Amino acid sequence: MGLLDGIRVLDLSRVLAGPYAGQLLADMGADVIKIEPPEGDPARGIGPHIDGRSLYFSALNSNKRGIVLDLTTDAGQEAFGALLADADILLENLRPAAARRLGLEPASLLERRPELVVVSISGYARDSAWSEVPALDLTAQAETGIMSVTGEPGGPPVRAGVPVGDLAAGMWAAMAALAGTIDRLRTGRGRAIEVPLIDATLTLTSYVATAAAHTGEDPPPVGSGHHSVVPYRAYPAADGWVVIAVIGDRFWPALTAALELDEAAFDGLDLARNVARHEHREVVDDAVVEALSRLTVEEVCRRLADAGVPHAPVNGMVDALATPYVAAQGVVAEVETPQGPYRTVRGPLNDGRAIRPAPGLGEHTAAVLRELLPASEFLLSELPPM
Repeated sequence: MGLLDGIRVLDLSRVLAGPYAGQLLADMGADVIKIEPPEGDPARGIGPHIDGRSLYFSALNSNKRGIVLDLTTDAGQEAFGALLADADILLENLRPAAARRLGLEPASLLERRPELVVVSISGYARDSAWSEVPALDLTAQAETGIMSVTGEPGGPPVRAGVPVGDLAAGMWAAMAALAGTIDRLRTGRGRAIEVPLIDATLTLTSYVATAAAHTGEDPPPVGSGHHSVVPYRAYPAADGWVVIAVIGDRFWPALTAALELDEAAFDGLDLARNVARHEHREVVDDAVVEALSRLTVEEVCRRLADAGVPHAPVNGMVDALATPYVAAQGVVAEVETPQGPYRTVRGPLNDGRAIRPAPGLGEHTAAVLRELLPASEFLLSELPPM
């Protein structure tokens, strides 16, 4: 039994942030019905494609049922209204003008179903002067300063390798849906909650933003390193890369012993405290680089594991999906589809249940409408052909 069994979600969102929120809820057991226009979610066109199936789309829409409704038509609106009457949560990321045109503004939805929790993902807050300005993960990472602190010192600004802004907005949207549902248990009423992409992305800057706001100074990029902690970065070994994180002073003597660091290279400096290591970052990093140049990644990891020093090899994605921990936890799951199986990552709250594949366009339209709508209220023949 999933944590959200019995909760029904209408997912009108497209591409990434909204569908990711919907998938998080589906992974926890909610009945998530993805509603697409006849042309489908644009994410279906994003590769790579295997046997005609977008792996991008599949990664964001598993465990959902998929239907097609043309909400520009009376038939589509009638079917949507009937689905709305039995829904607990609605996710959408429409531009304000599109929401008005389709009658899907949060206030309108709550008039039709006061118990509904409406979660809207926007680019910028809809009550701001920027409400119609488009925002994407790339622009959000740029505008919120994330790109300015990502990359190597002196290099160009770098986008994070995964869409952290979109994923953050999706997580905030899922939390908003859960918080709104808990609030409804207390009050009996639904509510509209907005998650702007820019706001969600900015929350990821955390202590870096706090420091900048207080000092008025831009923190520089430090590559894989840390602005305040040393050593804390990726270091080259003889055959690859290892990250080492001496996040507390107690790890420093363990590191020096494990790597047999030449203390003569420290020029008599007392580096027992992080404040001194931070002040002499280059001295520390040079000593670690020199020690690791004689060791393989496996040897480094074995020594640091024995010493209890936080570390990890820098894996490629294929190796990351094949670590002993990932294998033992069953994180990588095989999903069966009519076109053949594909492999994906199981969410931590999935509870080991089998993952249903992302739906084909309109795959469950007839089944969902027959299940949820009385036959006398809606004529299936009025729907777009599948």
